Amino acid sequence: MEIIRLDDLTVRFTQGSFNKRIIYALRDVSLSINENEAVTILGESGAGKTTLARVLLALEKPTSGKYLFMGRNVWKDRKARKLIRKEVQYIYQDPISALNPSKTIGSSLSYPIKKHLKLKGEALRSKIFELLNAVGLDESIVDRYPSQLSGGQLQRVNIARAISVNPKVLIADEPVTMLDASYRIGIIDLLADLKKKMNMTLVMITHDLAIAKYFDYKVGGSKSFVIYGGRLVEEGYVSDIIKSPLHPYTKFLVSSYIDINGNYNSLEFLKYKEGGISSQGCPFNERCPYVKDACIKEFPRYTSIDGRKVACYLYGG
Repeated sequence: MEIIRLDDLTVRFTQGSFNKRIIYALRDVSLSINENEAVTILGESGAGKTTLARVLLALEKPTSGKYLFMGRNVWKDRKARKLIRKEVQYIYQDPISALNPSKTIGSSLSYPIKKHLKLKGEALRSKIFELLNAVGLDESIVDRYPSQLSGGQLQRVNIARAISVNPKVLIADEPVTMLDASYRIGIIDLLADLKKKMNMTLVMITHDLAIAKYFDYKVGGSKSFVIYGGRLVEEGYVSDIIKSPLHPYTKFLVSSYIDINGNYNSLEFLKYKEGGISSQGCPFNERCPYVKDACIKEFPRYTSIDGRKVACYLYGG
């Protein structure tokens, strides 16, 4: 059953005081996410991934287009936005800045529980201990401060806070990027385990193909949306995208990824030019070695290929 749907959604900003120019953080994005589904949002920095997360959290109002949550139009239904506050939770990239340094771990965890679950006293304390156990932390840290914990422990606290209200959707925005390598696998394992136990939709945002590949393996298959320049350029399962990328941007990402098994031609990325994000046509047209005149004029239509979708004139457009 569909839980999230975006239809032709655009987020646009105006930059500059005198010579104003329009910046598209997201442009005509349409996608669908189902209940209990594992999803990966893939793209490099500045692609629009975090803006998309803010849209899903109802923190960013789209300039145009539609956002449906559980079938309700979020920006025409105030109750739908209130519902999202509980049912869609977020894990921050930086585990340190996400917690108030002047509050104990117990205090930080108690706020959402009091607000949404209305627990207090012994019931509240029991819930906090239950959450700490669920994320692999000892109950003794409840009276400690963030400065007394490691980065990996802090991210587990953030995960505990996010799942404290039993959300339907959990969005993890680059959750291991700022952690030491020794903690990364453990956090991905934990998220995959919680997704299964809590029957929730898990959205993993990452620029790292190695993380996307491991996440895909742990959850038994993850649907992926590849974003560049605010545009959704390719959709398919992570395993298929890595094995056989379609869009030139996806080919560039995959060829830049070092696969110890040698499953892809790692020299492909040498074909690509340096350049910025084009505001007209395909946003990748300044860097693409396969660019055509049509790519510069107009963004292509989506073409379906073996259950996948790609926006590229190489496949019809």
